[in-house]
Amino acid sequence: MNYIIGCDEVGYGSVAGDLVVCGVKAPISWSMEGLKDSKKLSAKKREIFNTKLRQDINISFCLASRSNDEIDKHGVALMLKSAFVETFKNLYSDNSFIIVDGILKFEGLGVDDYDIRTEVKADNKYPVVMAASIIAKTFRDNLMCEYHKKYPNYEWNKNMGYGSKNHIEAISKFGYSPLHRKSYKIKSLQ
Repeated sequence: MNYIIGCDEVGYGSVAGDLVVCGVKAPISWSMEGLKDSKKLSAKKREIFNTKLRQDINISFCLASRSNDEIDKHGVALMLKSAFVETFKNLYSDNSFIIVDGILKFEGLGVDDYDIRTEVKADNKYPVVMAASIIAKTFRDNLMCEYHKKYPNYEWNKNMGYGSKNHIEAISKFGYSPLHRKSYKIKSLQ
């Protein structure tokens, strides 16, 4: 195997906005100094790494997103797997293998012949998964900041669509926006 493809998601537990999966393909020995899981970097450092990663000619990447409407219609678990499979199909080659952060199974989804390994905390161990984590989070955070301009009551520029106290209070006060995942049950709103 000459290449490794690292994959990670962001937005699974969010109550608004898209679910985003990123896959990064790189030579097996590829790394970048200072790289960490996106959750361990400040927003400013994530932006710096995002720029460096997008300019690195040694890697390629694929982003796949699923909207809140798709999640409400088909369920978040199916949409998560669908987004992962999209990245696999865009990046996989016979001389590569895939590492996915988490515990998922992809049998029967058209990728049974792919060399796929899932591992909890892979975003702390593999530079390509760290890179995927950073690209996905930066992309989604920027998207949520754009959505915030249209729906400022929910403070998505601060909570990125996750169920923070202020976000839940805004839903109670203003109702759901067209970008909320209405299939998600929020206990404090029931």
